[in-house]
Amino acid sequence: MPLMILAGCLLFFVALIMLANGLKPVEAPSIGKRLEGLQAAGSDKQSLRDADEMNKSFIVRVVLPLADKLSKVFSGITPATALESCRKDIASAGMTGKVSPVQITTLSYMLLITLPSFFYFLTAVKVERTSQDYMIILIAAVLGYRMPMGFIQGKAKKRKHEIQKALPFTLDLISISVEAGMALDGAMAIVAEKTRGPLTDELNLTLREIRLGKGRNEALLDLGQRVDVDDLKSFLTAVTYISRLGGSLVEVIRIQANAMRIKRRQRAEEKAMKTPVKIMIPLVIFIFPSMFIVILGPAGMQLVENLQNAPVGG
Repeated sequence: MPLMILAGCLLFFVALIMLANGLKPVEAPSIGKRLEGLQAAGSDKQSLRDADEMNKSFIVRVVLPLADKLSKVFSGITPATALESCRKDIASAGMTGKVSPVQITTLSYMLLITLPSFFYFLTAVKVERTSQDYMIILIAAVLGYRMPMGFIQGKAKKRKHEIQKALPFTLDLISISVEAGMALDGAMAIVAEKTRGPLTDELNLTLREIRLGKGRNEALLDLGQRVDVDDLKSFLTAVTYISRLGGSLVEVIRIQANAMRIKRRQRAEEKAMKTPVKIMIPLVIFIFPSMFIVILGPAGMQLVENLQNAPVGG
């Protein structure tokens, strides 16, 4: 049994690492590197395509295409609400265009089958399976089904946190640029040029949509839906509302930037107030028992020794 649990944990962490590395964005090679590769290959386009393909991870080259082929089998049993929820999580994680909801749900079904099957055949050598074996198989099925979506949701949560942290500073820059006389699009372009991070990537995507002909208000609302951060959605809703009414954006952006700074300070104060409560958990579980053992241990040992040495008839 310990060997089976160890093998299962090892398989689970290997699968998690492969999934994380496989869905990691791959940096596109520069034009100079591609030209050097083309020249070294003697203008062999097939060799260049093969080299680009081999630079991709195993998940992207093998697992996701296999999920695409198997998606026809599992598409009928996947609810539309699950696909829509997966699409939102993928957009929030910034992985739109890298993976699709069908690929993620199909990968969940694949792991739902493969992980329990691994444990089932691992316990086949035993004469009789116990209830613990079946419990481990059930847990493996649940973990296998939840692992792809859990990875996407974890990545989305981390990205939302980074966007929320960068939002007050970004709105300050936009407010300063708009007060200096720039249009909102120009202010967003300046901020996207001077900063780095997930919020900058989303601003660049919004600006690209505006340049391609999408209306500014529609592009801003799409930005709020993609990112799914409440503070950003409230800012974009106020900006689009004032833009439709024809009011002044300068005052609205200044008010929203001040509100973001206040919210950031309130969140910091909230975390500071929660710190004593969080400290109590390790104190009660780890430190207090150790202190009681050190303080009361010698007295307890002396009491036991006195009771043992006491005369019986006394």
